[in-house]
Amino acid sequence: MRRLFLVGFALLWLLALNIFAGEIREFDLRTIERLGNELTRVTQTRDKGATTPVRTHARDTAMAALKGKLFDARYQYIVLNDPDGSGFLVYALASGNKTSIGGHFRVTVSSNGSEVERIDKLLRGILRQRAMPAGATPVVSSLFDPDNKMPDETYIYTNRLSGVPIYVGFKDKSIWEIANGRITRLKEKLD
Repeated sequence: MRRLFLVGFALLWLLALNIFAGEIREFDLRTIERLGNELTRVTQTRDKGATTPVRTHARDTAMAALKGKLFDARYQYIVLNDPDGSGFLVYALASGNKTSIGGHFRVTVSSNGSEVERIDKLLRGILRQRAMPAGATPVVSSLFDPDNKMPDETYIYTNRLSGVPIYVGFKDKSIWEIANGRITRLKEKLD
């Protein structure tokens, strides 16, 4: 099992090296965990966080700004408060099966819902797990993220959706585990 995990991790590492780079807006670990768990909760609501006219306007502003930027996937839009209190974070979450990772965007929108302050592509592609044999259930997901320094909040959303732990390696050779709505740094450096 460990050998299979390491082979899968290595293959995803190589795949991820071909995905283009960029920097995203960063939050501290506690904020990332809070946002990820809130994101998971709000995806289950009917209004998806667009509870007021200004929040609905923020969602619509983000949707317009993302036209032509999304991957070939179905998206749902979720509105959360920006942690710095200045507006909203609107997430475009790529809806796929429970074994897909990535394809998500975060749009920072002003407090009046009219202006896009920034667009963050949270993972530079969509990673889809290959078909598994009938009756098989994944027990872990792993990938390499060459662009960021630590997991973002959509990893928690994906972990909650799939129910399996996610292990992510970064270019600084750190490894992180995302499980049960928590993010833990496992190792500073690969030996």
